[in-house]
Amino acid sequence: MKLFVLIFLVGMWTPRLDAQGTVVLPEAPLDSARAALRDDVLTFRDSLRTIDAAAARLHRDYRQASDAVLRSRARVMTEACTRSLRNVPLARRAVRTSAASNDAGRQTRRELLEALDRLNRVLARCQTEFSTLSQPGQGEEVRGYGNHRAIRVQSGLREYERVLTRYLNAMGIRIQPAGSRSPALAG
Repeated sequence: MKLFVLIFLVGMWTPRLDAQGTVVLPEAPLDSARAALRDDVLTFRDSLRTIDAAAARLHRDYRQASDAVLRSRARVMTEACTRSLRNVPLARRAVRTSAASNDAGRQTRRELLEALDRLNRVLARCQTEFSTLSQPGQGEEVRGYGNHRAIRVQSGLREYERVLTRYLNAMGIRIQPAGSRSPALAG
């Protein structure tokens, strides 16, 4: 009886052998159209990261920073929003001209184009508001209202990123975080 219990317990903690025979192959490479689409939308997405970084510095510094530093933070937000705003038409064109082969792709493409329109308005408002806040004498205004305005901008960025993720998944484009290894290569 003890031998049976011992064999049973060893069997419970032993990894399943059928899983050891599983071969994980790398994903098929993207065709040139989807690779170009991926590059265009990720370039745009990366330009949005500079807004997040500028907002994070504003959040970090608003309590103890001088008026000049706060206005500088507002100026950096203005510049980041301006850069991203210039890239919206390029990303929009890439998405609009993409070929969706299924209903999910067509539906999420429409949703992404709508999200880009909303994001365009968010970025334009960001540019205008933070441009005003970066003017001389506006340091206390940045201290009092800059965080709230930056959070609104970041909310718009998050909404766009959620729709972008759904779109990329529907198009069969897998995005791995920078520095991560392919699951097929992970060991």
